[in-house]
Amino acid sequence: MDLTGLIITTVAISVSGVMSPGPLTASAIMVGARGSEKGGLLIALGHTIFEFPYILVIAMLYSSVTVLIENSIVNFALTVAISAFIFFFSYLTIRDGISVLRLKREFKGGRGGYAYNPLLIGLLLTGLNPYFLLWWLSVGMPLIRMSMSMGLQVLLVMYAAHVWMDYFWLALMSLAGEGSVKILRSRGYGALLVALGIILILFGLDICLKTFLNFRLLPI
Repeated sequence: MDLTGLIITTVAISVSGVMSPGPLTASAIMVGARGSEKGGLLIALGHTIFEFPYILVIAMLYSSVTVLIENSIVNFALTVAISAFIFFFSYLTIRDGISVLRLKREFKGGRGGYAYNPLLIGLLLTGLNPYFLLWWLSVGMPLIRMSMSMGLQVLLVMYAAHVWMDYFWLALMSLAGEGSVKILRSRGYGALLVALGIILILFGLDICLKTFLNFRLLPI
């Protein structure tokens, strides 16, 4: 396969994963709704900070990484960690939404502490997600192997062909969240926060059920 073919294959394989509903997508909408103009881009940057080194490690130590990630104890620990973060994040979001609904206050934007840091959100929801880690060890592995067969520089090209979609999609979702606030009154904004919090809870439950009971709550 030549370089052009690799790029086309990368886009074709990556697009469904990048643009599928999930915690990163819901979080990008949420940070946009909270008034973070660059929230989606920062989430994507946090995602990249973990993803790119992870891909390099896979390229060099595939067997060792596979054994580690597929270990049930490691998988369970990652699931507990990411679920705890998602549930805490959801709690804060729903709490703020209910507060807006009760007080009928206008949205001021820019509120929230470390839990609303888009860079941290992108980093944690990527690095603690066992299914993301396994994606590169399964679906994404042919891309890594084809790239490395042509040299490290080609691996960089492959990753660039993949990661731009993360930035595009998450920035778009963040803008959608920000735009929704502009057309909603305070009560509508509060309802949006509650809805996003519930959606995040569903994603967290889905991850837990899939790991511990091999059961999918969401058909995605």
